[in-house]
Amino acid sequence: MNIVTLENYTLQDANKGSRLRDFNFSLVAGDTCAIDADHADDARLLAGGLATLIYPASGTYTFRETTLDFGNYQNLLDIKRQIGYFGPNAALVSNMTVRQNLMLTRAYFDNRLDLDLSDDVKDLCAEFQLTEKLDLRPTALSPLDIRAAIMIREISKPVQLFIMDSPEALIGQPGFRFLVTKLEQMTAAGLPLVLLCENNELRARLTQRTVHIP
Repeated sequence: MNIVTLENYTLQDANKGSRLRDFNFSLVAGDTCAIDADHADDARLLAGGLATLIYPASGTYTFRETTLDFGNYQNLLDIKRQIGYFGPNAALVSNMTVRQNLMLTRAYFDNRLDLDLSDDVKDLCAEFQLTEKLDLRPTALSPLDIRAAIMIREISKPVQLFIMDSPEALIGQPGFRFLVTKLEQMTAAGLPLVLLCENNELRARLTQRTVHIP
């Protein structure tokens, strides 16, 4: 069964002028795919569309067996929580601490408020040297720390699809190798991955095929 099917999908970003017209794409369970494009903004447009952050001008998006209705945001929420997304459009809640941001995600999925960070999340925070920064708000963090916190939040979700845009931005960060190993474990367990990345070594390690956008 396809996890994602785009049929005659048209996306447009009026601000950047990028556009995908009548694009067809599918992803099955366990599929790992790199997106390559003549223009980087087109690849990023597709990533945002797959994450349901950018709505289509036309065409259909089927997630598993559900054809998405972009006219009803409430109905999209259940799909959104099944998709992990790391990219320039992802952000932390600015008036919450890092700990609260990470706990909010777990509380949302478990529908409970009496929760602590999971051991996996604590391990990721330790690897990225965020343990001592968990009670800081995003404004007190460096840009790299913010991106690491976003990555930890997204990678710890129990999702059906993971979209990663520019993970090379974290190269050099403490914990980056741990992160790549974690992603390899997740994809080996069958998690579909869509990757936008200019680092050929990462593409080779994390994906099986490439889709080119002319």
